[in-house]
Amino acid sequence: MKWNAHNLTDRDSGIELLKIFAIFVIVISHVVQTLTSENLYIPYQDYVIDITKATTDFRYIILLILYHFGVWGNSLFFICSAWFLLKATAYKKKKCFFMLVEIWTISIIILIVTYVILHGGISAKILLKSVFPTLFANNWYMTCYLLFYPISPILNHVIDRMNKVQLFRSASTLVILYIFLDFVKGDWFFPSALILWVAIYFLIAYIQKYLMLLADNIPKNVILVLVNAMACICLILLTEIGGLHISFLSEKMLHWANNCNPFIIFMSLGMFNIARNVHFKSRFINYISSLSLLIYVIHENLILRTYFRPAMWNYVYMNLGYANLIGWVFVLAIIIFLFGIIVAAFYSVTIRGFVERASNNLYEALKARYLLLESKILEKN
Repeated sequence: MKWNAHNLTDRDSGIELLKIFAIFVIVISHVVQTLTSENLYIPYQDYVIDITKATTDFRYIILLILYHFGVWGNSLFFICSAWFLLKATAYKKKKCFFMLVEIWTISIIILIVTYVILHGGISAKILLKSVFPTLFANNWYMTCYLLFYPISPILNHVIDRMNKVQLFRSASTLVILYIFLDFVKGDWFFPSALILWVAIYFLIAYIQKYLMLLADNIPKNVILVLVNAMACICLILLTEIGGLHISFLSEKMLHWANNCNPFIIFMSLGMFNIARNVHFKSRFINYISSLSLLIYVIHENLILRTYFRPAMWNYVYMNLGYANLIGWVFVLAIIIFLFGIIVAAFYSVTIRGFVERASNNLYEALKARYLLLESKILEKN
């Protein structure tokens, strides 16, 4: 989440552009989720559309496909991170703590501003969750990343000591259990987002060590992307068709919209390999990419998604109608995306430096106290 002018100039922009794309498709998905999910914290629900049921309405089918974009963006984001984490030998504790403090700071700022705007009209539950955003996993991706990041060097240590056969078997087992089987039925073998990421991590490790000729082959990766994209769309359409004729499937349209979707994961892997092999430099793209996690945290803030995104859809429903429904999805997504960029950039050039200094000072103080406590405990043992 940190950048400097030197990095903006030197970094290849292929992967950075992919990260911007990942954020945008995530925003699209979240706009669709707001449109298609009831919100118990607001009094109006007429704007909501139900896409869980099988339908022949082409607009609803498009919405269902766009709903899956969140899985796509999350997969792209994690793959971009995992590729470079595999090369690290240790994790930066101070960086991890700063991310924790920054997420809390942004949550508190938005809470205070919204509290003033709504004259205190925030539910006690939402208020409590906003004060402890990571504890309540208000943004699941960031909470999961803060859990995964510290264990990545341990996983690297394990992976580095495996031979080719051992790594292949480990990666294959994890992929079968927590991608393919979990995709079929989401409660087999005690799955979680964290375990899914470990499975993807081992898969990427095997590719990085033994399949680089394939990973660097752009035509084959284009085929990988296209085949899996078509497979994913076909699966969605077949479920829609099946739901029109089989009662068991009639309300299962969102069954495949989960983070272990293998078609989306392998499509994302192909896209990452293409981006990694497209070399160009753009200071502007690198700058926007450097704000990507801030944009993620800001646009999906619990208060903003609970009170403001529904208000946007309700305004469209009441005043403009749903005749151009798909167009409005993209209009609102662009507005929210640009809002995220502007707020992230403003935060970055105003108080981020102060937050980082305060975080570093707090980290050192807590570290000193922890080490003192640790030494006393170990002395007694």
